[in-house]
Amino acid sequence: MDTKADALSAAKRRIIELQKQMASRILEMASEVEKLTAAVTEREAREFLRVTCNLPASELSTYIRFQKTLKGCEALMAKCRVSFPVLKALVSSDADTRQEVLERMEIGARIDTSEIAQIRKRLKEAALTPGQLLAEKNGRKLAAAARRKNAEAITAFKDDLYEFAEGLMTASRRSGFVSDNSRQRASDLRLTFESFFGNGEDATGGGKMAQDVSIVGSTLKSIEDGTLTLHKYKHVRHPGLLALQSFSGRSSSRGQYKFEKMGVAPPPHHRLKAIEICAGAGGMAAGLERAGFEHVALVEFDVHAAATLRLNKPHWNVIQEDVRKIDFTAYRKLDIDLVAGGPPCQPYSSDGHGLGKNDPRDLLPETVRIVSEARPRAFFFENVDGLLHTAHADHVADILRGFRKAGYNVEIHRIKIEDYGIAQERSRVLIIGLRKDIVGSFRMPPTFAERRLNIGDALVDLMAANGWTGAYDWARDRREQPVRDRQGNVVAHGVIASTIVTRRGLPRAKEAARWGSKCVDIAGLPDHAPTAEQASTPGFMPALTARMRARLQNFEDDWQFVGGKQAVADQIGNAVPPRVAQALGLALFSSIKDVSWDWEAMLWPEKPRERVEAPSLDPVDLGSGMPVATLLFA
Repeated sequence: MDTKADALSAAKRRIIELQKQMASRILEMASEVEKLTAAVTEREAREFLRVTCNLPASELSTYIRFQKTLKGCEALMAKCRVSFPVLKALVSSDADTRQEVLERMEIGARIDTSEIAQIRKRLKEAALTPGQLLAEKNGRKLAAAARRKNAEAITAFKDDLYEFAEGLMTASRRSGFVSDNSRQRASDLRLTFESFFGNGEDATGGGKMAQDVSIVGSTLKSIEDGTLTLHKYKHVRHPGLLALQSFSGRSSSRGQYKFEKMGVAPPPHHRLKAIEICAGAGGMAAGLERAGFEHVALVEFDVHAAATLRLNKPHWNVIQEDVRKIDFTAYRKLDIDLVAGGPPCQPYSSDGHGLGKNDPRDLLPETVRIVSEARPRAFFFENVDGLLHTAHADHVADILRGFRKAGYNVEIHRIKIEDYGIAQERSRVLIIGLRKDIVGSFRMPPTFAERRLNIGDALVDLMAANGWTGAYDWARDRREQPVRDRQGNVVAHGVIASTIVTRRGLPRAKEAARWGSKCVDIAGLPDHAPTAEQASTPGFMPALTARMRARLQNFEDDWQFVGGKQAVADQIGNAVPPRVAQALGLALFSSIKDVSWDWEAMLWPEKPRERVEAPSLDPVDLGSGMPVATLLFA
């Protein structure tokens, strides 16, 4: 008999029950305060509760604000066994922070006050550009030196340093050479700089500050000596000059790159190198390519998905292999900018039984190894919401520690694809990291509520392609169908598809009901769009072909999928929508290279591609060793 295990198990049961009771009492208190404020003024209620019930003012404010901020969320609060400190932090937070916290609580994530504070801080920083955030950071460093030395002298010095760096950047684009006058000015700046900071370590105590001081000092010295090479940097800003500008506490009014058109992908000499694992059917890869990344390698184990990649992009270097068998150290010498991928989600999804680290398909530990070996500037990995479930908290914490130990600043974000003009309810968890020596810091891409697309408008031409004239009425009804929030309030019109999944066999009852409420039969995978004869059947609802599912995943209509029905369904259901991957790629590109984008022009080109007739679904012999029975779904 294991007495220790029994004691821990019993304590767990008792504590959870007490937490439920405490949460219940908190919510009952909020309800009583609400009833009181409905009968008397808020001022009278505050005085009554303070004097008569001895309720502290801070607690009273929390209960009163609960009505305005969390009304309708009582069931969620009870389910998560919310504590009073967490409740207080929630009602005190801004709307965006509160919304993200509630979304995390809905999927079973652990939430405490420190996590709420971190989310609030991250969202606040997200409003800043990379240059602004960096300027704020370095501005604080320089302000500390100013207090030790002389505020006026420091201010004058950083202005001189900024203007000097700006001038040299302009010169590098013109002639690529450093003038004698610039060399003399660099000498003067270096002497002033060393009077403030010395050699760096003795003045700053070592660490990152000492490294920054060393870079600035060596850059000024190389300019003074005439050894700084600028003529190779006409298209990009010299890293040494960027270090000078960064140390001044000011960011350039221009990005690191100056493109003639910010609505197009970077030209070849600006493209960044990427490695992608678990590449699947290529949704993420296609999006990253549009964002300016050039794939050094795409690793995919599944034979059908690898064939899909090669068929659509013959120039891609597709490696059909288990990532666990590949040593990525060899890629380090290629100076990789990004490692990305979508490791198997089954270990963290309800369909895969949520076994987490005990699932043999779990590749999260491999992502740590891959990043450690390849040493990219940045990485991001995508997975399902279930990754944040409490059951996996310890495992995810170990993974994050592994990334941090490897030298990366790591963040976890959630993204909804409907925010990028895709007609599907699909949210994903992102693990994003930047190497600690990277100048910029990551901000999630902006969202585009005005680009919201409903399932009717997204699919109407495909639904009508086989003679079903009622497709247009079906699409209109979906466009006009109301969308409601948790409280049942109509917040929009135009429903979007439920999450496209890869499940084999008949759908679960709840899933079938969700799709049925949008007049879609999710069972099966028909070869063709509905016919007029099929639509005449009583109770008819259209089903989704592979091409329809692919469009709801934002694949181009000419993107082809290799394999039988289930193989194609798996590839589509597991994919990352290209536009979402493009948005993330642009955000990471911006963090790595400090460049700004015209987001609308990048994600929605000026001349959108016209819809074309869906390609045939007839069997195709690829002549590549694939069985003749293999189908090519388009």
